[in-house]
Amino acid sequence: MVSSTTPRRQAVPHSFESSTNSGNNFWATKLILSYPVWKGNLSLGGEYSYNHRTDAYTFTSTNYVPVKTTDTEINEKSSAVFLEYGRSFGKVYAQVGLRYEHLTNDYFNFGKKEDEVCRNYGDWFPTAVISAPIGKAQLSLSYRRDIQRPAYSNLTSSTVYVNRYTYQSGNPYLLPTYTHSLVLNAAYKWANLTLNYGRVKDALTMSTEPFPGSEDPLVSLVRPINSWEDYNQFSIQLSARPTIGCWHPAWSVITQMQDFKSPTANGSTITLNRPWFIIGWQNDIELPQGFRLNVSAQWYSKGDYTNFRMTKTRLFTNIGLQRDFNLKRLGTLTFDLRCSDPFHTNETAAIVYGYREMTVLNPARRTFMLDLTWKFNEARSKYRGSGAGEKQKARM
Repeated sequence: MVSSTTPRRQAVPHSFESSTNSGNNFWATKLILSYPVWKGNLSLGGEYSYNHRTDAYTFTSTNYVPVKTTDTEINEKSSAVFLEYGRSFGKVYAQVGLRYEHLTNDYFNFGKKEDEVCRNYGDWFPTAVISAPIGKAQLSLSYRRDIQRPAYSNLTSSTVYVNRYTYQSGNPYLLPTYTHSLVLNAAYKWANLTLNYGRVKDALTMSTEPFPGSEDPLVSLVRPINSWEDYNQFSIQLSARPTIGCWHPAWSVITQMQDFKSPTANGSTITLNRPWFIIGWQNDIELPQGFRLNVSAQWYSKGDYTNFRMTKTRLFTNIGLQRDFNLKRLGTLTFDLRCSDPFHTNETAAIVYGYREMTVLNPARRTFMLDLTWKFNEARSKYRGSGAGEKQKARM
């Protein structure tokens, strides 16, 4: 009897290396003028910012992957004018304001301008606040229309290899998120209660869908998109910040609710409306010899946030030790040693709903960090401004 064997084909290991280089050339200016008018105060001003953003993505791979190198460039100019007037009527204080923002965004890919991606926005943003004491408590009610523009990293056209079944890309077609907010705030000594209602349009969410052109149905593309419909958002926050000798504790309880609608993999629509709770405990303790000890913990419940359904509770803890060293004429050196998640309990598990559902699991990571901060020439000039382009810088 003769037998034969067929040699097995050995799997060739897949090697993938990638590099992303990003840069910003940014500057901003802001001017505010204030005048006493009709027993109140009138403020008017303007703000201008410019950013030149570049993103280049390159990779090398031993096997074929359906991604391309990219080299994108964004030239963004933002200008705004604003007007505010506030006045006290006895114990009641009222303030109204109006802001106009105009933004132009020119988008280039390998030096070629893509007109269909370029943006030109002009928006009005009103605000109104009224506050008054009631007994020993201070109450305020405010309304505002606000805008949150996408982070520059989300506007790239790059498609990044994550693993053999998952790719992640940006989305240069993203729209800004608009929110109408109504906030009621009550403060009594060191306790505070905040009720916040918002109507959100074009919220930023993550979408999981079949990878375009892939022959393997298991390969997915993850990318940021705007929400399918406007939705309501409501939150309640109760916080307390007493001072007990050298101990400065802070407790907070936050409840977030929504009625976010999302498509599902079977073609139906799901309403994500499970409440989400966050309980926090922050402790700052002043120690001898100028040391400061920080111990904090935050517990997160299961619940819904945009198109994410959190399926597991988690606890995030942080321990830190700080001390300032006075270097006299050389300024101040701050020593900050921290350990995040020392008990290894900050594990996130969620389901991301969309045309293709994805299960996300971020394992717990214990990290140690040492920061040394040197501050010098801290004396401020009365001609020196602050706060110009803060929203734009946060997008970087």
